[in-house]
Amino acid sequence: MSKAAKPADDAALKRHGGGRWRTRDDRFTIEPQSGTWVVVDAEQTDDLGLPLVRGPFASLTAAKSAISTAREAEPAVSFLAAKVAEHRERAPTTRPVGPGRPSASPAKTTLKPNAAPPPKPASPPEPAWIRALPPDRRKAAHDLLDRLEAVGVAGADTLVRTEIVDRLPAIAGYALARAVASLGPDAKPSAVARLLGQGEAVDLGVRWRLIDGDGRPIKIEEINT
Repeated sequence: MSKAAKPADDAALKRHGGGRWRTRDDRFTIEPQSGTWVVVDAEQTDDLGLPLVRGPFASLTAAKSAISTAREAEPAVSFLAAKVAEHRERAPTTRPVGPGRPSASPAKTTLKPNAAPPPKPASPPEPAWIRALPPDRRKAAHDLLDRLEAVGVAGADTLVRTEIVDRLPAIAGYALARAVASLGPDAKPSAVARLLGQGEAVDLGVRWRLIDGDGRPIKIEEINT
């Protein structure tokens, strides 16, 4: 009757080149290092993902004993993994707001790279009196409005309506009043009279002159007072 084969002893060491020893299951390798011995564990890794190195040990016997201890001990936890787990445990959890509702951070509105820009505000509707004009006079009204608004004339809409619809020289009247005001309160009567007699406002595109009942221009002479 043949004898049953003995089971392989994984803790037994096999000698390899360079003074190294390795267990039969190839998990542990004992290597010489500067007069001491270290044990390399192929099943566990260090913080850098490399095989875990135990030691150094003063003798080969101590290194063998370390292998037995490593087999019986729990797997070593890397320092970095332990820190990550500790950080997760200390992280604040989401507090519920109301029954079964987790709190949420205020939503941030971000513009996607390919998103279209927001639409521009619509222009104010065209006044009814302009829409009622024939095309040529409507264009003239728009041109006058653009000119007056460009130089900051207040009430431009009313002036243009009087000019176009009522056909009265409202813009020339505005320009004349502005010119008289620019003379100041100490202006001589003759200066005011000459300004009333004839003038021009280039920015508004108007001219004026004083005439008599027969349509003849009135010439203002210097008044000595």
